[in-house]
Amino acid sequence: MKEPLRILYLEDDSADVDLIQSVLVDEGIACEVVQVETRADFIAVLEQGGVGLILADYSLPSFDGISALAIANKAYPDVPFIVVSGVLGEELAIETLKSGATDYVLKHRLSRLVPSVHRALREAEERSERQQVKEKLAKNEAKFRSLIQNSSDIITILGSDGTIQYESPSIERVLGYKPDDLISKNAFDLIHPEDIASVMEVFNNLIQKPGTVLSIEYRFQEQGGSWRFLESTSNNLLADPSVIGVIVNSRDITERKQAEKALQQLNTDLDYQVQERTAQFQQALDFEATLKRITDKVRDSLDESQILQTVVQELALVLDIICCDTALYNLVDCTSTICYEYTVEDDEGTLKTPSSIGRVVQMADVPDVYRQLLQGQHFQYCDLTLDPIRSQLAVLSCPIVDDRGVLGDLWLFNHKNDAFDELEIRLVQQVANQCAIAIRQARLYQTATAQVGSLEKLNQLKDDFLSTVSHELRTPIANMKMALQMLKVSPIPERRARYLEILQAECTRESELINELLDLQRLEAGSYSILLNEAVNLQELLPSIIEPFRVRTQQRQQTLQINLPPDLPVLLSDRASLERILAELLNNACKYTHAGGEIIVGVCDKSTEAATIFTISNPAEVPADQLPRIFEKFYRVPKSDRWKQGGTGLGLALVQKLVEQLQGIIEVESSKGWTTFTVQLPNQPKA
Repeated sequence: MKEPLRILYLEDDSADVDLIQSVLVDEGIACEVVQVETRADFIAVLEQGGVGLILADYSLPSFDGISALAIANKAYPDVPFIVVSGVLGEELAIETLKSGATDYVLKHRLSRLVPSVHRALREAEERSERQQVKEKLAKNEAKFRSLIQNSSDIITILGSDGTIQYESPSIERVLGYKPDDLISKNAFDLIHPEDIASVMEVFNNLIQKPGTVLSIEYRFQEQGGSWRFLESTSNNLLADPSVIGVIVNSRDITERKQAEKALQQLNTDLDYQVQERTAQFQQALDFEATLKRITDKVRDSLDESQILQTVVQELALVLDIICCDTALYNLVDCTSTICYEYTVEDDEGTLKTPSSIGRVVQMADVPDVYRQLLQGQHFQYCDLTLDPIRSQLAVLSCPIVDDRGVLGDLWLFNHKNDAFDELEIRLVQQVANQCAIAIRQARLYQTATAQVGSLEKLNQLKDDFLSTVSHELRTPIANMKMALQMLKVSPIPERRARYLEILQAECTRESELINELLDLQRLEAGSYSILLNEAVNLQELLPSIIEPFRVRTQQRQQTLQINLPPDLPVLLSDRASLERILAELLNNACKYTHAGGEIIVGVCDKSTEAATIFTISNPAEVPADQLPRIFEKFYRVPKSDRWKQGGTGLGLALVQKLVEQLQGIIEVESSKGWTTFTVQLPNQPKA
């Protein structure tokens, strides 16, 4: 029996949920509806699994449909998402569809719900089926391509007249030709004259008998002009519309032919030759298996350290060498740093090389070595003057390089009489290439992960800022509306005067908030014009700033102490910005100081750094966990405004930006019941 459809419904009205479930059941849709109202519950039900359909109201008190849609699209993109709302205008409907919703249905038109659900489920099923087919096709295609690309045989497609239509990459390794160099040429032009007749006879028989498979041996001219023996097996697939050609699978049998000729002359060498060929073939098979194993390990990893450790260990063990290490390049500093190493002792334990991990080599010290490596070239030699301990070893160095450049290198050390052969070098090169691909992949993944995290953080900061700004702008407006309403209904003059005071205060607050927001935006955008070319006499400036605060402190029974030395230097700065900084800091000190408290303002000359220091202290302590947020926009220390003075919450954020514009620094300390702001400004700012 088919299990009922599990529906996750984001809705705060249970009656609507019951109605929707009733409509679905009446139309023959067996379902289980799980109602949630919050973000946490929504995510929890999704993570439980088994959800086949998501319904969501557009707006809830603590959550909303658009946010739910974003979560569902990111974690469960294949689950259909339908917005069911009471009022959803055209613009909001379009927004939901653009955001990835499958459909939207108005609650007063539930007749559309069942068709919409059927369509959503049908489309989800079709997407799933298409994805499965696509993955299967991609897997088969990758498998076929891998077989062709890594085959040791030459695979050729010929037209009915012998024209070459395709050559596999192995043609370059076997015969020296690049595949594109032979396309459209006639294969018979490169066959040995003594073999053309027999080859053409077999080819003509093959053309006349579709589906026939024939084999033949012949000599074929390689890139250098010499002849190679090939053994070819051909299959006529001209009638196959996916091929329309003759498939020729060719194997280089030159060495076998030479071995056969040698067998006729020197029968005594047979056993040796067979053993040699067997060893080479086995080594090739072993290396191929090794390459596949290493490739699988490094390409499946996104950890750069694990990739490099795997490579050096596998190469050291497979090639049975003394040591293998790997280094990464810093092309800016022109250095090479050995990151990982794997050392193998011999049976007697006497050939053990010391660890080189962490060793940094300046490329300029050995230019000949790194010139080759930076050009993507490998090399081997038996005398390493850089390291006297390893000077009696055979050394192979191979760059870790891809199409974007050299990332590092691999160094392999063996006994001086055991030089590295061609197969071993080729294996090391192929491993280095796979290592380069895996490193690029790992670095790209790390970069992408970091970027995603940064974008998510920026988006959250934007949302928080907009939410706070919206609240701060609306609060004075709400108070003004209330005051206006009370003015209309209140007949008492005293109360009307009070409401006018409230109205004026809130207007002033709104104006200050908007102005400070604009100033802060201009400061952050770099469009706030400040010229640091005004000579400021602190002996004249500071009394004019401080005087208004003397009256306020006296009214609040506070003490204002000024420590102003007589020999202060003249500052080259912006007078208006400096006045605003000091006034804002004094205003904060008055606001958060209790009656009877002392506010201390100090100024001193820091001649060693050609700077002037301003300090403003007051007896109020900011909690340690709140201190890092003191310069955040709209932040206020909770429950600390003793005089109910109010404010925009932007003052200290503006102060910080203004200090930066004056090329200064601002710091805050709070302990033992006191909070001190310190501003340091240069006497002569930089041009």
